[in-house]
Amino acid sequence: MSFDSDRRSSPRISKRIPVVIEGKDSSGQGIREETYTLLVNHSGALLALSARFEWHDPCTVTNQSSGVKAPCRVVWRSTVPIAGRWSYGIAFVDPLDDFWGPQQ
Repeated sequence: MSFDSDRRSSPRISKRIPVVIEGKDSSGQGIREETYTLLVNHSGALLALSARFEWHDPCTVTNQSSGVKAPCRVVWRSTVPIAGRWSYGIAFVDPLDDFWGPQQ
């Protein structure tokens, strides 16, 4: 039996990092939302947004602690929002070793 966690490129770390997510909705309207990460790893993050992205939508994430930006895409979305916020998995287009800062 194989689990999703078996296929991860690096371990998930619970880390609250302030970020800005930018992209476009299905009608082409710009989306910009400040939030924070719930989990991070070398390949991306799990976060919660009130904005609604679709599967594989491109977006940009900015680490507000460092000011570094990276292109991403949506790789997972919860099936229902909780308290008006959707959970999203985002993946970097090109993983950056130090995007999240030191991982302890």
